[in-house]
Amino acid sequence: MDIREKKSQLRARMTQARRDMSPEQARSEDAAIIAHTAALLRSLTPVETSVAAYSPLPGEPGGPLLLDALHGEASSLLLPVSLPGGRLDWARYQGRLALTPGVLGIAEPTGERLGADALESCRLILIPALGVSPEGVRLGKGGGFYDRALARFADAADPPRTAVLLYNGEIRDDIPAEEHDMPVSMAITPAGVRHFD
Repeated sequence: MDIREKKSQLRARMTQARRDMSPEQARSEDAAIIAHTAALLRSLTPVETSVAAYSPLPGEPGGPLLLDALHGEASSLLLPVSLPGGRLDWARYQGRLALTPGVLGIAEPTGERLGADALESCRLILIPALGVSPEGVRLGKGGGFYDRALARFADAADPPRTAVLLYNGEIRDDIPAEEHDMPVSMAITPAGVRHFD
């Protein structure tokens, strides 16, 4: 079995595990993830709290309260807008009423699009994932949007911090890595913040 098949099977298992969580467990873990993320932001200087995040889909870590919690702590909060070819544009989060479903069904800001380069203004990037290895290799959903977006920082002298939000048990040592996979610097789980670099 090649790496892509392994990733595909692992994605299916991990997605099902999230579906199997009780609503109470998900709410409890989401609340802990939000608390740890907010505490991380409060520990940073204002310039370091320029954040890029994502709109969690139902069943994704952070849940429906994540964006407003981030908005209250960040000096700036950008969300992605999906473009053709697996690319991302960015726009400011201006509250839940200023979101609309995008082409992939993910809530996107309706405000001015700032361009792909807007990501360079962020010092912390929160990235969706299904899991991460103890070395920081992220298992995404397979679209490659974030690997392409983060590739711009591969040779940066002072890259932004990158973090995945995960439920308990989603830091795993069986996540395969491909050459194009961009590692992340930390994971935020209900247990706290774990640094990989």
